Amino acid sequence: MFDHTLLTGVLATVVSFVLGYTLAKAPRGGNKKSSTADTDNATENVFADIGGEYKMVLVVRTDLKMTKGKIGAQCGHAAVGAFESAMKKTPGAVRKWQHSGQAKIALKVDNETDMMEIYRTAKANNLNCCLIRDAGRTQIEPNSKTVLAVGPAPNAAVDSVTGHLKLL
Repeated sequence: MFDHTLLTGVLATVVSFVLGYTLAKAPRGGNKKSSTADTDNATENVFADIGGEYKMVLVVRTDLKMTKGKIGAQCGHAAVGAFESAMKKTPGAVRKWQHSGQAKIALKVDNETDMMEIYRTAKANNLNCCLIRDAGRTQIEPNSKTVLAVGPAPNAAVDSVTGHLKLL
């Protein structure tokens, strides 16, 4: 039997990522220099000497009981958001991630408290993050934190924060 929910989730993820990638590549107007350029350069240099492969991890809350399609859509939002913010903050890490296969790993977390602890730890370690909050139009309560994307960053850096989690 064919699972249309899974197909819908996969398609939503692919479409979300392609749209985000296309928007990130679109030319921006003006040559304005950001006031946070020095901070961004410092963040970029965190991974300057780290070789090896890079990945992005998608941390999904299981207590919300989202369907496969909902999980796929929320992961798509998180992946696009993380990619967009990393293009601004750590473009070198994005390039290394792109050249090492653009790995994305889905992991599970039991509750919001555990997710937020991972988020705080990742931020404290200068890792790029994107925390998704749902609009609440379909399955879950508005403003629920559904998925946290961490990376792209070196595997070792991401694993230092998420290595204890199990695959979704």
